[in-house]
Amino acid sequence: MTEYSTERPGIYWVKPEGDPNQHATMGIPPSRGGPVEALGGHASVEAPPLADHRQYQMAHTRPFCEECFTAYLKLPTARPTWKH
Repeated sequence: MTEYSTERPGIYWVKPEGDPNQHATMGIPPSRGGPVEALGGHASVEAPPLADHRQYQMAHTRPFCEECFTAYLKLPTARPTWKH
């Protein structure tokens, strides 16, 4: 993926039990639960078993892991071009 790529990165937000923060990963979490690599570069986190396909969406009402959110904001995405 390049700086001007039109691809959208697949991001999954994992909410481990007992952790108030949600963590980002680019790998699809295992449906039975298990460790996933955190986008923020810290130790892996434990994804809970999949109960609902919406479970891995960003929850805007829950705090984010600072490292994962910063890495998420730095991902390359397509830049808009404006016509005048």
